Amino acid sequence: MADDQAFRQWLAEKSWTQAVRYSKTVFWLMLPAALALDVPLVMQGTLDTAPGIWLLAWQAAVVLTCCAVLLVDRWPAVRGREMPLYLFCTMFMVLTTWAGVRAQLVGGSGMIVFVGGSTFIAAVICTPRPIRRPLYALSLTVLAVPVWMMTADAGKVFEALVLPFCFIVLCVELDRFTYSQHRALYGEKLRAETECARADKVLYNVLPVRIADALKRDGQAHAVKFENMGVLFADIAGFTAYSRSLPPDALVLVLNQIFSAFDALVDRHGLEKIKTIGDAYMVTSHQRIPALCDLAIDMREAMERYNQANGTSLGMRIGIHAGPAVAGVIGVKRFLYDVWGDTVNVASRMEGSGEPGAIQVTEAVVRQARERFRFEARAPVEIKGRGPMRTWWLLGPRTGPLPAQQPEAAVLA
Repeated sequence: MADDQAFRQWLAEKSWTQAVRYSKTVFWLMLPAALALDVPLVMQGTLDTAPGIWLLAWQAAVVLTCCAVLLVDRWPAVRGREMPLYLFCTMFMVLTTWAGVRAQLVGGSGMIVFVGGSTFIAAVICTPRPIRRPLYALSLTVLAVPVWMMTADAGKVFEALVLPFCFIVLCVELDRFTYSQHRALYGEKLRAETECARADKVLYNVLPVRIADALKRDGQAHAVKFENMGVLFADIAGFTAYSRSLPPDALVLVLNQIFSAFDALVDRHGLEKIKTIGDAYMVTSHQRIPALCDLAIDMREAMERYNQANGTSLGMRIGIHAGPAVAGVIGVKRFLYDVWGDTVNVASRMEGSGEPGAIQVTEAVVRQARERFRFEARAPVEIKGRGPMRTWWLLGPRTGPLPAQQPEAAVLA
């Protein structure tokens, strides 16, 4: 039922769009067409006769109908709904039949208008409900009335209705074909949207939204420099020795359980997972350095819960640093979003020189997160490529106000 309602809404909106486009065309073509039809009548002096008045009235009705459609299209509450579409379809069939009746009475090109209009309704203005077939039948009946009134001869009526009847039968079949084609088109549309959503889900799981959108739009994503990007590295201490006792499938299962929990934490804090390398896990954050500290504490607690549930004694070494970095995608095949720069290297060194169960951070992190978290200074640590560096342990959330002005080391702690 829901799918059927969605299809009806889609079909009504699609047909209404086509009706609006057609109304615009007819509106602009009516002036030259009216001149071509009316000028000869004016020159003959017959425009003020009954046939001429009928023609003028029909032309005015066509213009008013087109204007009504264009005005309704500017009304969002009504535009694209079924009822306006049914009213337009009915009114257009009235105008088409009107032209046919005039042709039956006085001759002229009205029957061509009837044939073209009926075919247009069947081929273009497809309605969710089958209201067009009753309109066709009623139109055929109305066409018979003037012939019967003038001749009272059933044979003449039959003869006059042969051509309209043939076209009405054609329109009914065209109506059925058009509706089935729209059904098939809607089914293909749903399948395409489903496949697109599935592909997008994979793409957005692999790449950040900004990068994925750029790749979809332009086919490439330029690297972006960030002046203050926080980088977190986490590594499972002792996992190499622990993994020797596990078969490969069990090893993958353990990592999947742990990293899936980390993924949920990253999403909860609104951060950006970059990659996993073996048992290492990398996360970044632009500007939001305290959020990385929250994540680090939650990851440590998640690891403790895993140990309690599985009887293991694995520990997490976590390191965080903040500073300039460049992020982007390299290559065109099997591309991977990554982050580069000295900030990444220092963050990796913070993790590597840390201790199991501890979170080691740099001074840049302390300065940006000290209002919310407590830190404990550590003796300078020898960092490869940087020499001795002052580092701190992240202890946990700050429960009281930040201490008043004190020596820098105390303030940072």
